[in-house]
Amino acid sequence: MTTPDELATLLDEANHDPWESVQAALALIDGQPHPRVGWLTTHLRATKHEYWTVIAAATGIPAPPDDAGLTRLMTWEVQAARSLRPEALEVAVAHAGRTFTVAGLLRVNARHTAWHAGQIAALAPTERRA
Repeated sequence: MTTPDELATLLDEANHDPWESVQAALALIDGQPHPRVGWLTTHLRATKHEYWTVIAAATGIPAPPDDAGLTRLMTWEVQAARSLRPEALEVAVAHAGRTFTVAGLLRVNARHTAWHAGQIAALAPTERRA
């Protein structure tokens, strides 16, 4: 069984790893980003907020801050995952017409984050321009 700390580490890596993460992908962008990058970061922020709102309602933990942007929300969710009780990971939650355990939805969150981090990185210029 996966622990809250292991899931928090997975999210932290998808969000903040220096090589392969949202933070690393955004660091590749110099100057005006591709318009799709704005959509992707807004989408990531919205879905992370939605995942955690569902998890909070099912587990009784505090809901994510409504005013948090993506960067702050990525830090917040790592702490929130670490604060979950191990038994909370087995609670059933519904998202997008599917039923998951909390642990399953957190794994979806990490995969979704990594997927879009790759898209952001692909939109970064391959060479630096003056």
